[in-house]
Amino acid sequence: MSRAIQGNIMQLNYLEVDGNSTLSKRLKKSLSFADYRRHAIKNREEELHPGVVATIKRSPAKLAEDSIRILSSKPDHEISLELENVVKLAEEFSYAHEFYNQEGVTQLLDIIKRTPIFESMNCSILALSLQALCLVMEYMGTELWTKILDNNAIKKLTEIIKSREAREKVLGVHDNKIRTNTMSSTLTRNSSIRDFDLQHKDKLGATDSEPPMAQYALAAIDSVVRFTDAGFDIISSLIKPADIIIFITDTNIECAQYALALINALFGKQENKQQFYHDLLEWNVRVNIEKVIRTVRPEHMDISHHISEFQHLLLGLHKDAALKPVNAEDEEQMAMLERVKIQALSEQNGSEWSGLGFTSESGDTVEERAADFQACPPGLLALQCINHFVQKHYDRHREMVLDQLSREKDRQCPFIRSAVAVTGLLYKQLRIQRDYIGVEIDFLPIVFSQDNIFFELFSITVQLFNTTWHEMFAKISDFNKVVDVVKEQLNMVFKGEKKINNTEDFKGALKIVPFSKIQEQRLKSLEKDSLPIIQLRKKLKPELQALVNRQRLTILEAGEVFNCPKSNKRNRTLFCRLSSNHKTLHYGYDIVTNDNTCPPIDELPDKMNIHDIEGIILWRDMKNKNRPRGWDSPLGFSLEYNQSTAMDTQTKTLDFISQTVEVFSYWTDGISVLQKKDACNETAQQHLSMLLEMEIKIRQLDILDIEGLHLPEHPPSIPPIPDNFNFHYNFN
Repeated sequence: MSRAIQGNIMQLNYLEVDGNSTLSKRLKKSLSFADYRRHAIKNREEELHPGVVATIKRSPAKLAEDSIRILSSKPDHEISLELENVVKLAEEFSYAHEFYNQEGVTQLLDIIKRTPIFESMNCSILALSLQALCLVMEYMGTELWTKILDNNAIKKLTEIIKSREAREKVLGVHDNKIRTNTMSSTLTRNSSIRDFDLQHKDKLGATDSEPPMAQYALAAIDSVVRFTDAGFDIISSLIKPADIIIFITDTNIECAQYALALINALFGKQENKQQFYHDLLEWNVRVNIEKVIRTVRPEHMDISHHISEFQHLLLGLHKDAALKPVNAEDEEQMAMLERVKIQALSEQNGSEWSGLGFTSESGDTVEERAADFQACPPGLLALQCINHFVQKHYDRHREMVLDQLSREKDRQCPFIRSAVAVTGLLYKQLRIQRDYIGVEIDFLPIVFSQDNIFFELFSITVQLFNTTWHEMFAKISDFNKVVDVVKEQLNMVFKGEKKINNTEDFKGALKIVPFSKIQEQRLKSLEKDSLPIIQLRKKLKPELQALVNRQRLTILEAGEVFNCPKSNKRNRTLFCRLSSNHKTLHYGYDIVTNDNTCPPIDELPDKMNIHDIEGIILWRDMKNKNRPRGWDSPLGFSLEYNQSTAMDTQTKTLDFISQTVEVFSYWTDGISVLQKKDACNETAQQHLSMLLEMEIKIRQLDILDIEGLHLPEHPPSIPPIPDNFNFHYNFN
């Protein structure tokens, strides 16, 4: 067996060894590939073939043994140097695995527990120990944090977070001067710590390359809180929200991500979530998150995920009230309604309730008044919104109610009914009742613009309802029509291209979608949906759908580079492309080309027959408890396959993490097309709709120029057959 052994950087030595000899077996376990930078451990021995350039090094087991010996017996300055070495070596799974098996993690914890948080040397040792610990545990599994951390270790982690030294490192405070941290946002609790180190190790200088020790302490505490109830109880007793919120800063996005992840973990497990949120507000958590949002860019998917999770928890505080009907026997709830009447009708007969617009014309009894709040949602939440509007916007509320009383009875906009309807619309628009999926990255900046944001959105929207009512010249019988128009207005604002950052933006966006614009769009829609257009669209759709399908397959033929999930310890990237006959997927791991071109199919070592694919799994559609470890990216998907020619008939998966949303969309659609289905995701529907509209407009060009011409709803009737077919032409 011929092997090319790299003895040093400048010279290659060629040795001839017997593949079955003891020397060959020993070499296999002590070689690392120069081109892959990976150790040739047992299950990689087949990768050693003639022509591979390898380097003789100490085995991972020996490296781990030497590291642990130095950490356990040498003075602090040598320990600091060795910790830097451990951090570098921990990028390899083989080393991390050996380090963990030889109780290296226990040694790191001992260093962390015994090292005081003073002086620059100690801070350096703590930061490197925590970094090494997190890198090793990332390979071993974050759920194992709870097995290795005892109470003393947890206490030390909380001490690190609360220490002045940790805060100075994160916030960039030195000699009373604030410096801006230059690291960009690419890391989250669900992302790879190792990825951050690889991306920034060449960009940061010697001083800045040392990570803030709080960053990894937050990561460890977050895992403890999420995976065990006991850990949650201990952390809750040792650390206050203020100790975490200080790290949610726009000067260090990495620590902000970990801090927000920990806040979410604590928030989600609280029995009294309302009280916990009030504690957070006292320390300006909303203001801190709002500052972070200003620095978030589209590629910062990880911090966006944590902001989205916090938004879900924040708006979820209204869920209990929305699912609880108003009780006519509850004195406090009835007192809220009494205040509404007194504020608006103080100059009217105090015993009359009809002016407020209940479903019951009189509203004299408490049962009649409570009946409007029985539907859940919005239930009690609607009454709370009305109470907030009356207290905070007293003048506008009074003006609205008295204005209605001056109109004809049939033209009056019922305030209570409209308030209940608006609350229900906002509840659905903000998706409060829906369970959080866990990999979402979309959030609404307006939610973090001020406290009690749901009530403020209600206050603006209920005035919009009143305005739209008068624009439509609506009657009581038109109530549901007005609700539909307001729903369309909210959809256009929240789903528009322009981001709504605050309530002023929200008001401005609503002003540019009045009823006249909704009416104009509806008229256009009716014209598009006339019977001749529907028939033409139905005729064109199959041909254009086939065009979209072919385009997706063309993209698959060109090939694409994907990231590998964290569960794949050996590889970082996967290149995959479809054969020209559309029967086989060819792929290979860590494929590198000199000119950055796509490698030809002949250079891809692995392949999968299309008929072996059983299905496709979109990671974002899986709930957290059912998702395997490492499947945490919203752009990830897996192909389930069963190789019919293999002896093992067990279903396996080939995992992909797309680098952009566009690649994810095209490839998931392409796989569906290969399975004899149509491309059907949101991007495909947009492309199909665009092609349909374009084709229809082209076919209408000859008649669109005729002024006043409208397409009929139905084809013209055919005249009856005449009595005879005798024709006469008059030449005069």
